[in-house]
Amino acid sequence: MIELRGISRHYKDGREKRTVIEDLDLNVKQGEFVSILGPSGSGKSTLLNILGLLDKPDSGTYRLAGQDVTEYGGGRLAAIRNRHIGFIFQQFMLVPRLTVGENVALPLQYTRMSAREKRKRVDEALEWVGMLSRKKDVPVHLSGGQKQKVAIARAIVASPSLLLADEPTGNLDVQSKQEVINILQRLHAQGKTIMLVTHDYELARIAERILYMLDRKLVPYRGAPEREANRG
Repeated sequence: MIELRGISRHYKDGREKRTVIEDLDLNVKQGEFVSILGPSGSGKSTLLNILGLLDKPDSGTYRLAGQDVTEYGGGRLAAIRNRHIGFIFQQFMLVPRLTVGENVALPLQYTRMSAREKRKRVDEALEWVGMLSRKKDVPVHLSGGQKQKVAIARAIVASPSLLLADEPTGNLDVQSKQEVINILQRLHAQGKTIMLVTHDYELARIAERILYMLDRKLVPYRGAPEREANRG
């Protein structure tokens, strides 16, 4: 499903070059649930942006579902992203002026689905996360946990094969966090490939495999101190 080889990403910090990811390799199989653990600023979100085709590496190759997407242009990347990838963000990223249903429908706007099929997909996604009854509400009327459920519905409405989650429980209370964890586990059981990045070990451990960002690379998690993983 995912194959990264020699991925590096640098940023300019004034006159200096800052290396965030260096010579990174990663393989993820279809249907696998992988967590990437590490403190804030370790490069986790940069890696997730590369995986989600929102950012491009400076070097290396990225194969997604058998396609080498490394040199694709913006239009082609957008088409692949819309078809194959769903995003779940810590800040929810809902459009305040749109209703819950309209927010969930956003990934479908560039598809050739009929209006009837789009409504059906939206209703099914909202029902999956238990938010169908709030379809006509606007985000300001929702709690943090409810907003994240809507964001998950938006992420799955187009039936992507890959879900990318960036600190999906970071702004939630204990009960809402558990509800989101339950949804992610159900999606994995359904066959979704899930990549989750977090500095929270308790969240990371719900995955089948945990990797750790160390020295700008990914290594198998072997029990680094939890207080270090949760720092930042």
